[in-house]
Amino acid sequence: MIADDNTLLLGDRNLHFINEHKRAFQIESVYALEQFECFVKEAKDWGLECSCKIQKEKLYPIRFNLFRNNPSFKQFDAALNFFHQVEARDEVKLDYRLMEQFLGNDFDPNKISQILVGVDLRKELFDSRLKVWFVIQDYPEKLEIAIALCEPSEELRAMIVCCSLVVVGFDFHLDGRSTIELYPRILRKELEELRVQRRLAKVLSPSALQMLDNCWAFGFGFSKANPEIILYCPTPEPDSFIANLRNPLARLVHNYYQKQSVRGTVVAFRERELLSGAVENLNLYYQMSLGVT
Repeated sequence: MIADDNTLLLGDRNLHFINEHKRAFQIESVYALEQFECFVKEAKDWGLECSCKIQKEKLYPIRFNLFRNNPSFKQFDAALNFFHQVEARDEVKLDYRLMEQFLGNDFDPNKISQILVGVDLRKELFDSRLKVWFVIQDYPEKLEIAIALCEPSEELRAMIVCCSLVVVGFDFHLDGRSTIELYPRILRKELEELRVQRRLAKVLSPSALQMLDNCWAFGFGFSKANPEIILYCPTPEPDSFIANLRNPLARLVHNYYQKQSVRGTVVAFRERELLSGAVENLNLYYQMSLGVT
């Protein structure tokens, strides 16, 4: 295993991690994976996150995210070029209208602290999707547009506005469907503020709030199409955190990543399932490289 970050070799290192993930979970070639790997090869200063989605008894492991801190138009254009490469297949159509409404004609990359580009691929072409997220910080104009597109409740809106970081995400299904999601992020120092605690108590259950003690930050996600709250927990103790979920497939995935040089782990699941005591649907994210800061 290659251990040290090296900007000149980061694209190759990220491909190495992807290939190891593919071998571990016996991933066969599917459409858009080769195009994504070409993007990874050229993205020499991006970080990488490997991921698995669990839906009850099914495991979907063809999930990877690249992220770039302090991006410029160059990085955004590289992401769009990857999307256009995927669109080269006749039956593939991506709908950019939601993202275009968010970006508008005055998009300033200097106000984006991070951009992420990801794939969630399946054997069936139109079950696959491409993803892009913008991490915004002190960009109230774009935050208001994103909120208007998502139409959250008043309680959620109040929570979003008080967060220093908000992730605006777009899913592009290969059959032309698209959605927008919001992911407020709350750092540990913010969790200690009384005003944040009060607002969180209006949107999250006591059981969800208890989990904050095991996270160095906290996030939750929702969309207009699916308003159910998804909890995102970056945990410094993933072994015990994942074991406590009592999900066999999650243990299987984590058994592999326990032996790897992981930079950070995030676990995402539905608040409703946490309350029911049976977390059957979840996502696991393993950060493998840091990229350029």
